[in-house]
Amino acid sequence: MQVQTPDALARVYAVVVSYNPDLSVLRSLVLSVEGQVDCILLVDNGSRNIAAAAALEKEVANLRLISLGENLGVAKAHNVGIVESRKAGATHVLIFDHDSKAPIDLVKTLLEAEAALMRSGARVAAVGPAFHDPRTGRQYPFARINGFSLQSLYPVPESEPVEVSILISSGSLINLQTVDVVGEMREDFFIDYVDIEWCLRAGSLGYKLYGVPAVSMEHAVGDSRLKVLGREISVHSPLRRYYLARNSVLLLKLPYVPWKYKVREVFYSVSRVMAFLVFVSNRASYLRYILKGWQDGLRGRGGRIS
Repeated sequence: MQVQTPDALARVYAVVVSYNPDLSVLRSLVLSVEGQVDCILLVDNGSRNIAAAAALEKEVANLRLISLGENLGVAKAHNVGIVESRKAGATHVLIFDHDSKAPIDLVKTLLEAEAALMRSGARVAAVGPAFHDPRTGRQYPFARINGFSLQSLYPVPESEPVEVSILISSGSLINLQTVDVVGEMREDFFIDYVDIEWCLRAGSLGYKLYGVPAVSMEHAVGDSRLKVLGREISVHSPLRRYYLARNSVLLLKLPYVPWKYKVREVFYSVSRVMAFLVFVSNRASYLRYILKGWQDGLRGRGGRIS
């Protein structure tokens, strides 16, 4: 299927990563994006309901299922999708988590924004939409590193693309020529901080990232949200808290991460954990996983938890 885009030469492949997805949500995502891209690569990380997910291949003509057979991590699934997209002649990849939903004008708007930025001389690493959580209705801001802080940006919907420091991976449109220079996702991070690390690496190489407020995507953040002293904290499982704790430490060791951001990361990582443990049940399990995460991070252990 040839997709009509502002750039007639653009071939966009969507890379959807799934792991035990809610099949109705996954189907909604696939149907929302099928007419916007040349192909959808559904890269599955060993889901229990893979047979049901495979039925989408019969329903959606331009969908191809790639089953990894086991959970190899989000970063590995991204990279598999990137490699397969490049082999097929794609120019861009559009990355999704299985709990997102694309608006009908997502690809067109992102491609138009990228083209305009490149005409202005910008060295674009990726462009991504604004996003909101359909469960709460909250619109999440774009963010830019500003010294020791992560500045929240609230552009009006009609405003131009805004330069940011970090984009969440889901909904991000990445030109594969950029990947040739910046490199693929770090598979030792497995899950969490994968997008942050890649964005900071791209920035260290002179590339820029842009949020496109003209389009907003549905994306669920965390299992639920906990409000503490006016701030919201994502509630994840104890296992996910392990990866968040570990990868926060692994990020601190990277030479291209700004040192002021490292100071911020230490402060917020510790303070969030302390606040989190006060308000959640099953504290002992959470604390055990968090401490193991920090320990493995200090030892430089990546990959799946052992």
